[in-house]
Amino acid sequence: MKGGIPMSQPESVFDLRLCLITDRAFCPPERFLPILAESLDAGVTWVQYREKRGLDDRASFELALQVRELTRARGIPLVVDDRLDLALAIDADGMHVGQRDLPVPVIRKLWPHIPLLGLTVSTLAQVEEACQLGVDYLGAGAFPTQTKLDCITIGTPGLQTFVAQGGLPVIATGGVKPENTRELIATGCAGVAVVSAIWAAERPGEIVQTLRREIDAGLAGPAPVQACRT
Repeated sequence: MKGGIPMSQPESVFDLRLCLITDRAFCPPERFLPILAESLDAGVTWVQYREKRGLDDRASFELALQVRELTRARGIPLVVDDRLDLALAIDADGMHVGQRDLPVPVIRKLWPHIPLLGLTVSTLAQVEEACQLGVDYLGAGAFPTQTKLDCITIGTPGLQTFVAQGGLPVIATGGVKPENTRELIATGCAGVAVVSAIWAAERPGEIVQTLRREIDAGLAGPAPVQACRT
């Protein structure tokens, strides 16, 4: 499968095409779970739980459980950003970490059989190190975004270089919208991760469907260069 990572069992595949990163800041509280459910049903292939503002640990755990319930009911993978304790507590499918979070070897020591582990990279040196660490995919900032002001962006030329250099699936993040999605997929990226374009939309399901059309049309061309962790 293009954009997918085979894991330890041959029949177990993570479809990396369209990730929805959670962010309660873009919608009224009562709309959060309905938007999530609508987006999952419309074609989101995996979810990253990333809630860093306005919630204490207990509230974040309880919200994550509700997210987990929705994703599990649909057979859609859920990864947790940064928080190993939270990922283990809700029985998540994996984690995504940045350069300033827990080191990958520490995560693997504490969670030896983690199903999916991604790492944010912004330089070629970090790409090379990530390959040595044996992560499953890379996340890289494509365009500037208001959802993460400290995000380092590399543009489409940088994404293409990362894809070719690392041989790992690369997920484009930051400023992803329907109108630039096909351009991002053309770099060889295995998928995109979206925040505001979905959460702030009046009809999020329609945005998801449009994103999927653009992704799938882009992946219908030459297969992206990617390798899987063994």
